[in-house]
Amino acid sequence: MKHLRPRCAVALLFICAVLNAQPLRLSHLFSDHAVLQQETTAPVWGWGEPGKKVQVKASWLKKAVSTTVAEDGSWRVELQTLPADGNQYVISVKSGKEQLRIEDVVFGEVWMCSGQSNMEMPIRGFGFQGVDGATEAILEAGETANDVRLLDIKTAKKTSPEKDIEAVWELTTPGVAAKASAIGYFFAKRLSKSLGVPVGIIVNAWGGSRIEPWMPKDVIDGAGLTREELDAVYAIEEKPDRWPETPELIWNGRVAPVVGYAIKGILWYQGCSNIGQNCYDKLQNAMVTHWRGKWGRGDIPFIYTLLAPYDHGDVNGRWRPFFVETQMKTAQAIPAAWFVSTETLGNKVTVHPSQKKEVADLMIQRALLNVYGQDLGMDIEYPEIRSVSYEEDGKVKLRLTHVWSNLGSISSRDITGFELAGEDREFHLADAQVDWDGDTVIVSCPDVPNPVAVRYSWRNWMGANLQKTGGIPVPPLRTDDWEY
Repeated sequence: MKHLRPRCAVALLFICAVLNAQPLRLSHLFSDHAVLQQETTAPVWGWGEPGKKVQVKASWLKKAVSTTVAEDGSWRVELQTLPADGNQYVISVKSGKEQLRIEDVVFGEVWMCSGQSNMEMPIRGFGFQGVDGATEAILEAGETANDVRLLDIKTAKKTSPEKDIEAVWELTTPGVAAKASAIGYFFAKRLSKSLGVPVGIIVNAWGGSRIEPWMPKDVIDGAGLTREELDAVYAIEEKPDRWPETPELIWNGRVAPVVGYAIKGILWYQGCSNIGQNCYDKLQNAMVTHWRGKWGRGDIPFIYTLLAPYDHGDVNGRWRPFFVETQMKTAQAIPAAWFVSTETLGNKVTVHPSQKKEVADLMIQRALLNVYGQDLGMDIEYPEIRSVSYEEDGKVKLRLTHVWSNLGSISSRDITGFELAGEDREFHLADAQVDWDGDTVIVSCPDVPNPVAVRYSWRNWMGANLQKTGGIPVPPLRTDDWEY
């Protein structure tokens, strides 16, 4: 038997080699028309026969980069990228007699767009729910098809991590642009025009999805939730014929396979399916921190959208603003995270408002200022309450911070969306006007002669219309800390 052991070992190694043997291939992330993040070290990876040498030649580099396929059949190299220069490059991969080649590779800016249906919503809309400016955007898409490139991931639910995706990069011709995420496309087109470089968007969104499927279970377990909050998360039952609601199912199929691809930042629009969850900020913080750790590229910028007004079954319900308040906490809890408010961009009768270009513009403002360091010539920070004064005549003077030039409403100086409450803690709709100093709102209500609290846009839907100069919507505000 002792003499058989070496033979058994050799046979075992042979069997393992056969099992791991596979044709040379690249991750689908690296396809024709790919956008590589400019001026960085960009990983490139794939699979092949274990033990074989792999040589990667990038046409912009003088020397090829070589590596050896690992025992699990994977290989990975890193390529130094150049500043965006308008040129189209080629990447060639060789291993033994096998060869691969991808063409029309460009340098530019790469952003991943994730979340649920409001991020997924294509330019052509959802059935009877349209997107403003869709026809113009689709008809003009050919003009910028080379500069705005799309990778649209549609992998199904997965119970274990996938290694690859099926999507490939596409130029945004009219037919491609029509099916692209409206927010992602408008963001990319504006960013490309602003910076003068190609922009690639990895659209990785799933309508209806909760936040839990976007991360592994151990991340949720370590997010700082109470026992009660954890029990509530794990009490959710997955429905086979619906969108993902339980941990890991999207992470495994749509995020894990793209981890490491050189990106500049992340756009996130999600939360409707988690509305009412008081620990949402903890989950969002944990997800972002986990993603950043897996990418290993520092604090990747994270720009996210607050939930827009919508009746949610009851226009006078208050669970949406309370949830928005929870969403906003992430911007203070983790670095390089910024929210954008959509408080004047909602729709009473649909959870999918049509003003996707306006949302994208708000995200672009944040990216240009905080990520790319551009001077926008105006203050885009969101107002907070600086002071509140309860006057003898029953009027309330609410002074706000970060008001650039002036406050106003969409149509006039009269503001919709304010409420006052007295000692009985019953809120009543109130009249409001911007004072001439430009940063103070004067609020009054004959039904509340002695107010003790003021709120703005603190219902699911109010038609609230307060905004800063530049069309920046003011998010929900309140002076009280009541739990209802």
